[in-house]
Amino acid sequence: MTTRYDLVIRGGLVVDGTGAPGRRGDVAVQDGRLAEVGAVSGRGKREIEAAGLVIAPGFIDPHTHYDAQITWDPLASCSSWHGVTTVVMGNCGFTIAPCREADRDTLMRMLTYVEGMPLEALTRGIRWGWETFAEYLDSLERIGPWTNVG
Repeated sequence: MTTRYDLVIRGGLVVDGTGAPGRRGDVAVQDGRLAEVGAVSGRGKREIEAAGLVIAPGFIDPHTHYDAQITWDPLASCSSWHGVTTVVMGNCGFTIAPCREADRDTLMRMLTYVEGMPLEALTRGIRWGWETFAEYLDSLERIGPWTNVG
């Protein structure tokens, strides 16, 4: 076997979040991305034995409210702590982009009402720097969230 990957996790119960039954297998990572799932033949620069453990290589949470939080919490805590690798935002009919500067206070007050988030946390936490949706996406790119964002 030749070294092909940065990391290979071997021999765990692979639960991939698709609803399919878990299966014994390996997961390979290269350049911070999943490269192979199943019976990985190549070696890793680093290898972890996962016998008796679950390997969860990517869960998608299709309904989150990280729109504001992601601007001060690029980890998307606590979703990323639980194996979620993709979060989908903009649910329940509104989000924080697009938003004109003059409308920011109104939008934060809506979040306070709908999400139960303290206005002070939103005022201090949201790192505004956009008005258009495209500018919001650019802002997320600069923040560099740990999860994929949709």
